[in-house]
Amino acid sequence: MPTLRSLIACILSAGVVAAEESKPLWLAVGNGDMVKPLEPLAEKRRGEGFDTVVSTESIEKALAMAPRRPEFLLLVGDDEPGRENEPWYLPARRMKLYRWRAVQREEFASDAAWGDVDGDLVPEMAVGRIPARTPRQVELVVEKILEFERRPPTVDDLQLPIWGGSAEYGPMIDVMATQMLLMMVQAEAPDWAEPWIISGNPRHPLCGWPPDHPALFNRQIRRGGALAVLMGHADADSFLSMTFGQQQIWYTAATAEAAMSQGPPTPPMVIFSCNSGHFNRPAPCMAEAFFFFPGGPVATIAATTESHPLTNYFTSDSLLRGLAESPPRLGTLWLSAQRRAMKMQDFLAERVLRDVEGKLEEEIDVEKLRRDQMLMYALLGDPATRLRLPKLLKATVERTDDAWRWQAERPPGATRLQVGYRSTEKIAVQWQSGPTGAEKARADFEAANARLGFVPLPSPPEDGPWEGTVDRPGKVRLVATGGEEVYVAVLELK
Repeated sequence: MPTLRSLIACILSAGVVAAEESKPLWLAVGNGDMVKPLEPLAEKRRGEGFDTVVSTESIEKALAMAPRRPEFLLLVGDDEPGRENEPWYLPARRMKLYRWRAVQREEFASDAAWGDVDGDLVPEMAVGRIPARTPRQVELVVEKILEFERRPPTVDDLQLPIWGGSAEYGPMIDVMATQMLLMMVQAEAPDWAEPWIISGNPRHPLCGWPPDHPALFNRQIRRGGALAVLMGHADADSFLSMTFGQQQIWYTAATAEAAMSQGPPTPPMVIFSCNSGHFNRPAPCMAEAFFFFPGGPVATIAATTESHPLTNYFTSDSLLRGLAESPPRLGTLWLSAQRRAMKMQDFLAERVLRDVEGKLEEEIDVEKLRRDQMLMYALLGDPATRLRLPKLLKATVERTDDAWRWQAERPPGATRLQVGYRSTEKIAVQWQSGPTGAEKARADFEAANARLGFVPLPSPPEDGPWEGTVDRPGKVRLVATGGEEVYVAVLELK
């Protein structure tokens, strides 16, 4: 007959098992020495409440042996056909591509497919990869991730650097693409975000002086941001901004190396283009090169093959919507954005973009494009990387006879409140024939981006109450900093 002590022990043991099973699982897989440098990262994930498993089995066996379905799967090693006997080799899955151009490759590498648990070609777990070939590379990446996550967030993390390359489909569609990008950013980006945009359309003021584009973008992402986003045409080595006269403006690892040669690491970078994430070729692709720079993005997300402009539009729209939900982890944000994009409908976007690159059938099958979009994008980095997104600041606003009075509560540890104002009036775009002089183009660029951001207003004293007034309609952004978190409130004045 069991004693009281043994009954209590059984109850406590069952409680421990239940608690362990309730933890999210972080699973890392790699060969031999490749996974040894992961321990500091695994330790940090354990401290954040994850159950962690590091396996040297094959990916299939590691998933089969896992105590439950992982929340995040991190692959450690590289993939290159013909190099299967290398100690770093860790395969991606191969998927058949639905083609719309005869020159396209018939299959593509997919890490996301490892996250498809039920076989419906829609991943259920977030998958990332450190495409390293030596343990030292893994060690450097781990140090980079930890440095990024340790650094206290600042108001600069509320920026949203976006580079929209020229559509190169003719002047009319180029104008429509620019308008669609701006409408998407203004409608879907979180209210707290401060967009900063380069446009590859020479007729728009956000084009600025085209030869400046690479240096401008490098400087901006060094300041920080929630995410950095590039959208346009590319190959595995280069992102095309635009054609300017007889010159094509490219963004490459070479144009970014000096700016990213030293830390701190920059925010995650998502590249909506073709082939930028083709990590399974012999030479590093653009997404790999940026990822391995000490001061480059803490993670990169890019396509391993040709991506379609329509599904890129759907996913970028969904990504901006997802930022407003403030998910804590990069893989969670990306997976939810991809799953949301699978269901997105937009008649205008489909009409403009569906057949813009041609078709091999009488009518392109958009559902097959969506299916491939889910699987062709590779996340290079830890999918459990913590995003530097703000928490909600408690604040109120009330209308008085001649102004709006706002008040904010001081969060624990916060020492400073920064106040900004943004007008909600629509501003007519002054389309132009193209930049003709560097000085004016640069001034127009700065002015156009200033209209997207927040104009600083006087901040309350650090030792006084957090309150103030605004005398015109629009939106006021309150950002509390100084502690371990950034808190933000955006109040509408109407």
